[in-house]
Amino acid sequence: MFQGREYLFSDEKYLKLDIAIPHDKMLEEAKNLRDKFITYRSDAADNCWHSLPLVALDSDKPYSWNVYGFKDAKEAAPYMKYTELSDLCPVTTEWLKNYYPSNSYARVRYMLLDAGGKINFHKDTDHSAIAAINIALNNPRNCKWHWKDGETLEFCPGDVYAMNLSHEHAVYNDSDEDRFHMIVHHYDFLPECKDLFIRSMEEQDVKGSFVFSTELF
Repeated sequence: MFQGREYLFSDEKYLKLDIAIPHDKMLEEAKNLRDKFITYRSDAADNCWHSLPLVALDSDKPYSWNVYGFKDAKEAAPYMKYTELSDLCPVTTEWLKNYYPSNSYARVRYMLLDAGGKINFHKDTDHSAIAAINIALNNPRNCKWHWKDGETLEFCPGDVYAMNLSHEHAVYNDSDEDRFHMIVHHYDFLPECKDLFIRSMEEQDVKGSFVFSTELF
């Protein structure tokens, strides 16, 4: 049962994590499942944003717990599982199980933004925590992450960022190539994960405080 975990609270928008990832092979796995992606959310124009759940309530349930009738994230947590789609992604699944420092995942999804697609400005939480992990399996030229204050972030393939999604953000893929990323949420915050965050914070001079919470967000 979930007892709580630490979160990194910060005014910063993101933290680039110093961790290696076999993004080329993971990209190939995602592309091989292109026809299984589910159209995702109305934040994006013209149904251009898609999701494929690897850890979720089920392979056809890419959304958060509240969409499926749970009262809170803790109630939904025991039902999160590796979906059958994860069996088709052995490199990605091995990285999650043996390399990324977590033993308890919430949602893990491949995310696809079509060539020419646009995700409109939105925010995902009111908690100013650097937590959601966004991984670039590829990132076409002229595909940029935009913050509401005008700052932009241009990922490179293989970049792993922990994001503060309390800041409004949008993504514009002004290219002729699909953008494949992966978003990772986890319920635990292992010592190895905290060490990774601290090392990355020191490298980038990112300020923040680790706070224990019995909430999940």
